[in-house]
Amino acid sequence: MTLYIYLSAFVIMLASLSGILFTSQHISLFLERNLKVFISFSAGVFLIIAYSLFQEAGEAGLRVIPLLLSAVLGVAFLEIISHVIPHAHHHHDTANDHEHSRVDARRMLFGGAAHNIGDGIILVPAYLAGVWIGIGTALAILFHEMVRQIAEYFILREAGYSVKEALTRNLFVSASIFIGVIISLYFTQAESLGVYLLPFAAGGFIYIVSRDLIPSIYHSAIKHKQIWRFVIAGIMGMLVMYGVTSLTPHGHEQEAAQVQE
Repeated sequence: MTLYIYLSAFVIMLASLSGILFTSQHISLFLERNLKVFISFSAGVFLIIAYSLFQEAGEAGLRVIPLLLSAVLGVAFLEIISHVIPHAHHHHDTANDHEHSRVDARRMLFGGAAHNIGDGIILVPAYLAGVWIGIGTALAILFHEMVRQIAEYFILREAGYSVKEALTRNLFVSASIFIGVIISLYFTQAESLGVYLLPFAAGGFIYIVSRDLIPSIYHSAIKHKQIWRFVIAGIMGMLVMYGVTSLTPHGHEQEAAQVQE
């Protein structure tokens, strides 16, 4: 299981190189037209993952009040980051309405590191709930990161960094996801604490969807007057992830199967 987690974190880290895709004009046009659709799909996936994590925590014996408190802590954790590090806010547009200096770029990178640590923390509980839930989570985070990293790549370029410098800085900052993974794995070693990470991560996913993804999707849907595309993408994300979680065993079921063997 740990190997899956580290491999997923590594793949997500490689999303920092997404900016290089814009060196191809054809790929650039395709991504600019469909990035928000991918984000809508990810939002649907995140919602089902949050539901699955709540379900897994309940089946593991966690009562309603501790479950809700853990979820609130997950929301509060990301909210605190957004206030303590204002520049940890997420860019989802390749075009910006103001110029960025190198000071802005450094602040953005610092905020990005905090965001990546958060991704690493909530990735681990998803794998605790089941391998396929973890893989689905990793893919949704990957789509989300690609959009954010592409936007940050343009901000770094606008701030005066070369292509190589922008990609290198994004890659270095994205590696901070492993810090979050290590922290989360440390807490899962204590079985009494590990179960609380499930609703904690669920709260984090709900926060990302409600505060980060939905506003961005709504703004783009109104701007391009194609609400149906984003709604369908979100529903597809929910259906795909629901199918995955329904057809594959959860973490406690996998453990039971291993015991019987």
